[in-house]
Amino acid sequence: MFLDFLDKKMGKMITKSSREQTTYNGFYCYWREQLFERVMRLFVWENTNEIKPKEIEQRLILQGHCEIAKYKGKLTAFYGTLNGVTVYQDEFTHANIHSPIYSTRLKIDESVIVIDNNSLRNPVFDLINHYAMMLAHAEVSITNAMINMRDANGIPVVQTEKQKTSVNDYLGRRYNGQFGTITDLGSLGVEVIGVSNAKGESLEALLDAKAKLLNDFYSDIGVRSAFRKNSNTVTEEVEADTGLLLLNLSDMLEHRQKGAEAVNSVFGTNWQVHIAEELEMALEAPADDKEDKADEQSEDN
Repeated sequence: MFLDFLDKKMGKMITKSSREQTTYNGFYCYWREQLFERVMRLFVWENTNEIKPKEIEQRLILQGHCEIAKYKGKLTAFYGTLNGVTVYQDEFTHANIHSPIYSTRLKIDESVIVIDNNSLRNPVFDLINHYAMMLAHAEVSITNAMINMRDANGIPVVQTEKQKTSVNDYLGRRYNGQFGTITDLGSLGVEVIGVSNAKGESLEALLDAKAKLLNDFYSDIGVRSAFRKNSNTVTEEVEADTGLLLLNLSDMLEHRQKGAEAVNSVFGTNWQVHIAEELEMALEAPADDKEDKADEQSEDN
């Protein structure tokens, strides 16, 4: 097979851990990494030379601001803490920059430039963490719903350790989609308690909830998602949030551009930053749709 390497040692290690990955902790780690990576791709930095753009975006996402200064003659992205009293509580004169091998205190706009993530210097990671937790809960519910659909006859209740071992073996086989039976080794009878699914959420409802969570996450960072609206939703309602989406995204872009201009002014560089092309096309899509609809109407007339 083309992917036969997955059946070898590394693949078997991954497969063995798959059950642990379907726990809340496993799903949380998965979605935290996925959402972080998606936010990292919102903006494209150009001409940053020795600084990889990911180093700038990581600090903006995790800390809310990124410090740019020279280390051994080369521009470097640093984490930092802001200090130095001014007339405003959220504006400062100096930054204490630090890395695993270097730290110092520099004056802002002279020896160090502070790039902000948005108007309030809020990090995005709190938002990522919030949605990763909710998506993890949704994934656990979806997984359990799919597994429970294989056997809706009830929950086995045991009275001995041998019965417990037998039931655990059966549940493990059911989880993996294998045939299995419960052996009553204790001779005391394994009782099965019926479970009513009347109050439980359907699989379709759970999948819908997961899709809506992703849609809300994209809206919060300023990106239009492809979540399917209800058929009875009018065009004006679907496009009503466009202004808010642009507001979120443009705020982050504006402060990145201001930071790039400050770096260029102090260090004589030619940094540029813009929204990823895929997002630009997505944001322009509603206008294109309107034009297409207008053309269709004119043809009909």
